[in-house]
Amino acid sequence: MKMKKNFITILCVGICLLSSVTSKAQKYNIDVNLIGCTDSTAYLAHYFDGRIFADDTTQLINGKGLFSKAKQLDEGIYVIYLPSQKYFDLLIGKDQEFAISADPVSFIETIKITGAKESEAFHSFQKFMKAQNENSKKIQEAYKANKDNEKEKEKYQEAYKQADEDVRAYIQKLNQDYPNGSFVSKFAQLTLSPKVPDFSKEIPESTPDRDQEIKKKSYLYNKDHYFDYVDFTDNRFLRTPILKNKLEFFYEKILVQSPDTIVKEATAIIEKSRSDQEFFQYLVQYSLNYAVKSKIMGMDAAFVSLAKKYYLSGEANWADSTLLANIRERVIKLQYNLIGMKAQDLKMETPEGEFVRLHEVEAPFTILYFWEPECGHCKTSTPKLKTDILDKYKQMGVKVFAVCTQNEKEEWENFIADKNLFDFINCYDPHYQTNFRIYYDVFSTPTIYLLDKDKKIIAKRLDIDTLKTFLDHELENKTN
Repeated sequence: MKMKKNFITILCVGICLLSSVTSKAQKYNIDVNLIGCTDSTAYLAHYFDGRIFADDTTQLINGKGLFSKAKQLDEGIYVIYLPSQKYFDLLIGKDQEFAISADPVSFIETIKITGAKESEAFHSFQKFMKAQNENSKKIQEAYKANKDNEKEKEKYQEAYKQADEDVRAYIQKLNQDYPNGSFVSKFAQLTLSPKVPDFSKEIPESTPDRDQEIKKKSYLYNKDHYFDYVDFTDNRFLRTPILKNKLEFFYEKILVQSPDTIVKEATAIIEKSRSDQEFFQYLVQYSLNYAVKSKIMGMDAAFVSLAKKYYLSGEANWADSTLLANIRERVIKLQYNLIGMKAQDLKMETPEGEFVRLHEVEAPFTILYFWEPECGHCKTSTPKLKTDILDKYKQMGVKVFAVCTQNEKEEWENFIADKNLFDFINCYDPHYQTNFRIYYDVFSTPTIYLLDKDKKIIAKRLDIDTLKTFLDHELENKTN
């Protein structure tokens, strides 16, 4: 009987210990002591997508407060900020019960953290990087001041290389001190750029266009290794102030701005994140939004490809029915009129009741023009299309296939006569049998496409001035 009692006692102690561990693992307590702070409130927030999102608030009494909840914070980089616009970054890792003291006059120099070694290491890294940045700035200024002195320039170039080596050595030491999943070393590595090899040592002097070959190899190495320090299966990287900037630089400055390149590189990154749903969702959304927001003509092809692959295939399980419906509708409107595709044929009726086909128009370049007589912009652009474009380029074989999008025949004919548009191939589709609105995404007018001799789409959604620029460029290429 006594043995049984002891067993029960041991069992109870075990349960109590387990409860204590579980309780500790399911809460955070962050004591803050902001010396001399006059603010009455402080906020705790995390970084995400280049912005900060609030997690907690504490009232400050003589600068002291407590952030505390009965749950764990997601690991990552956080910020504690004050209504007076002062703030400092903070790494929150596995240890989430700790204390911070700091002077708001100079946060980085005065922060002291007790109870969270990773957070302490992050703060030390911040101090180190601040000193390194100040040193690098001095080196750059000295380099510029001595740009005409080759010997001095070499000295400062070596100093700059040494500064880079010092940073890499510091981060390597962090990797050794904080292995096995610690985020402080991973975050520190995120600040690094790829170290591009000196390809001039590999490429023989006799190589044709040697300088270009060196640049090409350097570019490709930098592109292929740009994300070496990002683990796309670790969503802690999402809660940093750096990832969004790296993605933007990669997409905007490193990648060739063509749909094929964007789709290829975006897909390669996205596929690396498949095992982490949060990261996967973020990268899919980021890539699709990049294609949507791009000002580069033809980038809608990237949108169509990514939308089909990840949204319309059913993989985007976070997307609600409204979003999916909107994406599907946009894909339908774009998929038939992408740059480089052969334009859909249109068989349409002329004012005389005859029929013409777009694909039967013989011309080195065909301007496909959708317009309507009562459209305010069309009243300006349509006469201009005749005087500024067709009258000047028709001797080179350029033709205008002008589609009236409405079926008020009398108004249409009057406008043609009034503006002397008889050199246009004038036509319309009074019964909407050609589905031209879907094929050419015509839901506003005027809408202008430029087609080559094979009726492939060269450019689209142009204004008259841009159309002239494209025509001049294409005609020059044709002449050459």
